[in-house]
Amino acid sequence: MTQPHSTRGAWLIVLASLIVIAICVYDYYTPESGLIGAGGVILVAGAAGLMLLAALAMARMPNRSSSLQTFLVVSIILDIIGSSVAGYFLESPVIMAAEALALIGWLMNVIGNAADRSVETDEVEDED
Repeated sequence: MTQPHSTRGAWLIVLASLIVIAICVYDYYTPESGLIGAGGVILVAGAAGLMLLAALAMARMPNRSSSLQTFLVVSIILDIIGSSVAGYFLESPVIMAAEALALIGWLMNVIGNAADRSVETDEVEDED
């Protein structure tokens, strides 16, 4: 059974993912970055690609099942945590800043869902 879920913050996660992918491509091919050919950069770029797909699914499908919603929310937060740690080890403040932006989008989505549920509950109680 599908139900409406918040898409708040999903486009912010998409933007953050695109920033991380762009920075990873830059770092991978630019000798000045010191990360040229580093496997960690490829790993972070791949993780950002998966986060991009998950965020696009979240943004484009507002009516989704609760199990899909849970999977997307958990997958995105695990990606944010892992990529932030990898950005720290790669000494890339831009990756960490983009992941902070993704975290803000994730929080907007989770809080938006809670707020939407609260409004639905209030409307039901007011009908009595």
